[in-house]
This record gives sequence, C-alpha cells and structure tokens, in this order.
Amino acid sequence: MTDREKEILNILKDDPLISQQELADKLNITRSSVAVHITNLMKKGYIKGKGYILNTNDYITVIGGSNIDIQGVPNKKLVMLDSNPGKVDISLGGVGRNIADNSCRLGINTKLISAIGNDLYGNQVLSECKKYGMDIDDCYISNEIPTSIYVSILNDSNDMQVAISHMDILDKIDIDYINSKHQSINESLAVVIDTNLPKDTIDYITSTYSHIPLFVDTVSTAKCLKIKDIIGRFNTIKLNKYEAEALSGIKINTTQDLDDCSNYLLSMGVKNLFITLGKDGVFCANETSSFKIDGVKTDIVSATGAGDAFTAAIIYSFLNEFDIKYTAQVSMAASIIALSHQNTINPNMSIDNIEKILKEMILC
Repeated sequence: MTDREKEILNILKDDPLISQQELADKLNITRSSVAVHITNLMKKGYIKGKGYILNTNDYITVIGGSNIDIQGVPNKKLVMLDSNPGKVDISLGGVGRNIADNSCRLGINTKLISAIGNDLYGNQVLSECKKYGMDIDDCYISNEIPTSIYVSILNDSNDMQVAISHMDILDKIDIDYINSKHQSINESLAVVIDTNLPKDTIDYITSTYSHIPLFVDTVSTAKCLKIKDIIGRFNTIKLNKYEAEALSGIKINTTQDLDDCSNYLLSMGVKNLFITLGKDGVFCANETSSFKIDGVKTDIVSATGAGDAFTAAIIYSFLNEFDIKYTAQVSMAASIIALSHQNTINPNMSIDNIEKILKEMILC
C-alpha cells in the first residue's frame, strides 16, 4: 500500500461516506487522483463499494477490434512506390482492444468482447490483456480465422501515411454472438464500440442497449458511415475532422464550420461530441456549450493509438462525472502520453501521469 493510499484509508475509516471531492480537498489533490487511489484500494481488497465508490463488480464493456499492429517508420523522408530503409515494430492493437487496455490502466474495470484467432498472435493478445486485468472471458476464439493484423506506414513526421487492416474475423461478432453475451453487456456501466464491427451488429447493440450510456470511436472515414443513420443513439462520439465531415456532409475549414458540424450532429441526438484536430487541438460540444481547446506542442514518437487513449479518457471522465471541458483536457493529456511512445499503448499510461501532463499544460 502506498503512503497516499494509507492516508485515504485512514480518512475512510473515520468517514466512510465522504465524497471524492471532499477527499481531494483534504489531501490537496485532484478528484481524478482520488478516484484511481480508491480503485487501487478496492482491487487490493482494503475497501468495498460504499456510496460514491464503484463496486468492484461494476465495469464497462468494450466491443470491437483486436489485432497485431505492424508499424513501419522510415529513416528519412518517405519515398512512395519504393523500398524505404527504416524500422519495423510489432505491438498489440485494434481500436476496441486499445481503448480497453488504456481503460484498465486508468483504473476502470473493463470487459472486452472481440474476435481473436487461436494462433500465436491471438495467444499473445489474450496473454497481454489478462496481464493488465482485462476481462476477456467473452471474447470469440476462432480455430479457422487468423487474428487480425493492422499494417501501417508512418511518414517522416511520425504520422500515419497509409495503412491496411485485415479484420475479417470481426464478422464473427454478429447479432447471435452479442445475444449470447446479453447478461454481461446488460450489466455494464457503459458500452463502448468501434466501427470495425459489422453494421447490423452495431445497429443491434445500439437499439438493444439504449438504456446504457453508449460511446463510439468512429475508426475511419469509411467505417464511420456505418453509424450515419443511427448517430443519435450514442451518448458520446469521438471522431476526427475527416470523420466529422463524412458524417455531417459539412467541409471543415474554420471554427464556424466546426460549430455547424457539431450543431448538425447534436441535432441528430448525440449528447456529447469530441472532434479531434491533431496538432490544432480538439473541438467539444454538448447541448449547453461548444468550444475549441488549442493543441499543445509535443514531440510525436508515433501517432498510432493517440485517438484510442483519448476515447478511454473520455470514459474515465464520464464515470467520474467530469464536465465536458475537463473531460477534453484529461483526454488530450492521455493522447499526449500515447504520442510519446513507439508502441500503440504507452506502458506509462496512468492517471498520475495524466495529471502531470495537465499541470504542464497549466490546465489545473
């Protein structure tokens, strides 16, 4: 037990129904930091759920892709239609799996429903997921179809130039399979999906579990079109500028364009909207406010996985009832951590490190 955890435990012994904010004020730390310390105390068995504390049986469910990421980085300026000397890295990936992995590192009890091949790569995915406390009991394991592979090539700015994803196995996460996992999904605090799922599966999940807060990561301009007609079913949607253009039909060149785009999507029923703008920051909107937060200059080691970290931090913020502005700030900090590591998941992802970034950004 850490010294901070001992402090919190001693306070809880005297006042077991104290709020997280009151704890934060007593200890002169942020509420989000209190939340992760409490989660750690619960996992270690020192406390049980009481009042504001999440019960250890409470969890989110992430339904989406799992794969192996193979990433090529050129030593010099990328030359198309030629062989480029450089470096190739292999790591775990898949938007759904990445969100679930980051969520676990942020102290959220997380269940992953995905499709994985019974092969070398698949066993590696399952092993790593278990290592970080992810519940993978409801994953589909195939003896016929291989684990998905995502191959990306970065340019000399360490941003993705082109990628190919082979994710046929996700067709196995069909309506029948979702039905077979109904009880697990139905008891979730929130459900997160990515648009790698088949369109009819997405439609079924969003109609069947409309009583649960639903979150979506739109993945790509092509795949996001699967939700174009049902976007109003989501509590929160995270997308980039190009995906926002594809869903709204509005070309985004100015802040006014962002306003128009968000107003259109909100009018369709979305409650919270986050449009990531790369180095230019993020645009956020809900029914009461809309605003843009400027980007923070940072050294990019790899842009792969930054969006998934952003989404995981949105979920963390939702569970902690943060307002939309602080949610955006926390999520930007999480994406900065992701950008600073060559792997899709930065092993240093944590609430403590998010708070360090926030202080550097002079946001809190």
